[in-house]
Amino acid sequence: MKCIRIGYGTIAHIHEQAFSKLNVQTIGVLESDPLRIEQIRQAGLKPLGSVEEAIALHPDFFDICTPTRVHAEILQAISALNPYANILIEKPICDFEDIALVNAVLASHKGHIVVNENYCSSAITQAVKDKVLALALTPTRVIVEMTKHRGKDYLKGRFIDNALGALGYEGSHLLALIGELGEAYAAAEILETDIDSVALKTMGLSHQGGAFMKYIATNGCIVELYTSMSGIIGYPCPPFALPEQRIAEDDASTRYRILRIDGIDPQNTPYQIIGCFEPIGVLPRRQGCLLVFRNYVLDHQINAIEDDTMIQHLNRSMRCFSNIGPNPCSVRRALQDVTKLHEWARSGWFDMDDSNDVLGSEEGSRARIDESRRFKIMTPPYIA
Repeated sequence: MKCIRIGYGTIAHIHEQAFSKLNVQTIGVLESDPLRIEQIRQAGLKPLGSVEEAIALHPDFFDICTPTRVHAEILQAISALNPYANILIEKPICDFEDIALVNAVLASHKGHIVVNENYCSSAITQAVKDKVLALALTPTRVIVEMTKHRGKDYLKGRFIDNALGALGYEGSHLLALIGELGEAYAAAEILETDIDSVALKTMGLSHQGGAFMKYIATNGCIVELYTSMSGIIGYPCPPFALPEQRIAEDDASTRYRILRIDGIDPQNTPYQIIGCFEPIGVLPRRQGCLLVFRNYVLDHQINAIEDDTMIQHLNRSMRCFSNIGPNPCSVRRALQDVTKLHEWARSGWFDMDDSNDVLGSEEGSRARIDESRRFKIMTPPYIA
């Protein structure tokens, strides 16, 4: 397939590397920045100066890799010239203020529009769901956590979101994973929201430190969504995280990303099923694992689960554009997530109890730490 890329920043380079593995040819890159135009030429690609010029090349799809604030504008421009164009657009699909414009485009557009939310295509998520099904568990609690320390990025002025705060970076991933579990896990009653600041060695940033949402789902499950940009691991589980463990400000590589489902089997035995997303330090990149705890004691684990979510999602997107597969992340779903993130950010933004040290209530934080101490590994875990 042939594509035209819109924008030539960091995400565009990641896409180019991934598409080269999928035999997708980039026939042009639309960019206005002179420095980046020269970089496009040096990479052996064709720089383009307008949407009209890009449309004239008749690509199989467009790959929008610009900053979020101009997504809606570019989407509208492409659709106006070719309402049958296939379009891949980076997540989040748009800012909250642009939802009406995107909906207007969607009302008349005939081609496929896929949102590049790679966590909609994770093998780890599927492994967790399969294990819950195999054990015939009745889920009672779902936890999604994505934690890192963005200190170095913040000091460079990167990834500071003045609209959504800490939800602006990992928020769409959290909702993508919940969405993959099904509509039954959507929020019915919000119990708690919190967005905290972050204190760095040389500065502090308001509402960029982390976000926590807890709600009752439509199926009665308790759902807890947690992301810390200041390295505070919320739901540590051995062997990959220990109680009260934190990621240091100068550690830009460590990640702690999990999907956990707690449930009861037909014999009323409690299980904790934990999918650990890459990167995991003891495994190669793009490999995750599955931990199965029986009443907090490790029963077994499945290692080396191949999970290159970017390649998997882009491959599914190409199948959608070729009319041989479903849309892995639709515009409507992505717009619903933007709306949720905006509502949750607003509700947590004005929390006066901003501790900068814990997410959620002090009581809830202590309970999470106490629970993490219950996990036991009786024999050394095997890591392939």
